[in-house]
Amino acid sequence: MKKSNGRAANQLLADLSRSDYRNVSPHLKSITLVFADVLTERNALVSHVYFPTSGLIALHTATIGRPSLAMVGSEGMVGASVAAGIATSEALIVVQGEGAAMRVHARRFRLLLKRSPTLQRQIHRHTVDLLRRASQTAVCNDVHRTEARLARCLLETSDRAGTRDLGVTQEQLAYLIGARRSSVSIVATSMRYRRLISYARGHLRITDRKGLRQLACACYGAESLPRR
Repeated sequence: MKKSNGRAANQLLADLSRSDYRNVSPHLKSITLVFADVLTERNALVSHVYFPTSGLIALHTATIGRPSLAMVGSEGMVGASVAAGIATSEALIVVQGEGAAMRVHARRFRLLLKRSPTLQRQIHRHTVDLLRRASQTAVCNDVHRTEARLARCLLETSDRAGTRDLGVTQEQLAYLIGARRSSVSIVATSMRYRRLISYARGHLRITDRKGLRQLACACYGAESLPRR
């Protein structure tokens, strides 16, 4: 699927074959992503699968008792576990950045997978990418300085959301980079002083991408996301 043909701006859908997209498209419903809306409660039945076209969806989970956070934008989807027959969500799924998404009912999605080879392939590829990203982030959080990790995280989140304006708290940023909130507060204050970002009441804006890029570790280049 190519965006120039009028197809969805979601990259996963964009990579489907023409025939598979024709199978899927009648079942896709466009919705607005409203900041802080809960799409799926933790341990609740997964009712829909989401393909963001803009904005950002956050997955709040707990790993060995520690809260963790993952973000998905127009590069992927939310609800891939449905493809593995998992009916309930281990994560609290919340809109983190306003935008739009295409969604399909979970039961219909399972049926579409059976007759859409490229959809199956894209779901597998997306799952592998999430695992690779998690591994890369774990290594980054273990070896790189807090400042470099935060710069990398802000840039990647901006790329994923398709905007320089991010609705994130310092606590969420701490989860994303595996740091203490106090450490994030110190680094964010320094970045704001250097006019790399502006920040107030959970709303952060990247004001100097070039400056952040100079601070970010090499892990930023490890992800093939669209640059904003």
